[in-house]
Amino acid sequence: MYYEKVTVVAPATLSNIGAGFDVFGLALNEPYDVIEAQRAARKGVFITSISGADSKRITMDPSRNSAGIAAMEVLKAGGADFGIEISIRKGIRPGSGMGSSGASAAGGAFAANLFLEKPLPAEKLIACAARAEEVTSGGFHADNVAPAILGGFTIITSYDPFEVERIEPPVNLGIVTVMPDVFISTKEARKVLPEKVELKKLVYHVGHASGLVLGMVKGDISLIGRNVMDIVVEPSRAHLIPHLHEVEKAAKEMGASAAFLSGSGPSIAAIFDMQKVNGRAIADAMKKVYETNGIRCDTWVTKPGSGCRRIE
Repeated sequence: MYYEKVTVVAPATLSNIGAGFDVFGLALNEPYDVIEAQRAARKGVFITSISGADSKRITMDPSRNSAGIAAMEVLKAGGADFGIEISIRKGIRPGSGMGSSGASAAGGAFAANLFLEKPLPAEKLIACAARAEEVTSGGFHADNVAPAILGGFTIITSYDPFEVERIEPPVNLGIVTVMPDVFISTKEARKVLPEKVELKKLVYHVGHASGLVLGMVKGDISLIGRNVMDIVVEPSRAHLIPHLHEVEKAAKEMGASAAFLSGSGPSIAAIFDMQKVNGRAIADAMKKVYETNGIRCDTWVTKPGSGCRRIE
């Protein structure tokens, strides 16, 4: 079955997550973007409107907009003889570190796929969305678009050939995200990363990445927390994020199992056991650090979410 008009919800995501740079991703229950699309007789993708969080930063040129690029990739892959018109309602601020461009790319790809007589399989859909990320952020990476499409916790096990796996996160995994009023371009944040990594750091990352995945499989939030460690990427970007370490410390003092930079920042995430810890108290403590330093910020107390879905 294919549609003439659809509305799709595309969730925010946490990416990188400790030692999982460009590999690990986690879909959030909120916030999210809303993509509305309808079939057009003329070929191509046409963006008719963009509204919502800081939408003035986002181009309506479909060749440079992540939703437009991803949708076009899907239509090409599916051999479509028609086009679509897209309207984007942003719930995720650009430059937030919460997968803003990834959500739009995933939503654009997912929506376009619903118009095809023979929809593309999930991995092909994710690859189409990742092509959009390559254009907008300067590197082919799927750690945001994979969880945005599949939901839950995802692992990019290989980029060539492209392969992705999904794990259902622990039911009691709580997530706090704090987004200060600071803008960071993913493309610029990737430029500060080291080109080479010492062998001992590689060994450290392999161990901690393995421990984090095991914690997800076992549903052990304490094990996950002990292994959300990154001694390569986050230290390289720390100077871009005001009060990063203070905010992480405040979260852990209130019972968070771990706190870490979300994506390329500036958002900071904390994980906690919802059966044992008050997530709102963690969020308030993290927010207080920024308020004390005169920086406005938004907070979410949420949990892992499902991937893109069509709504009525």
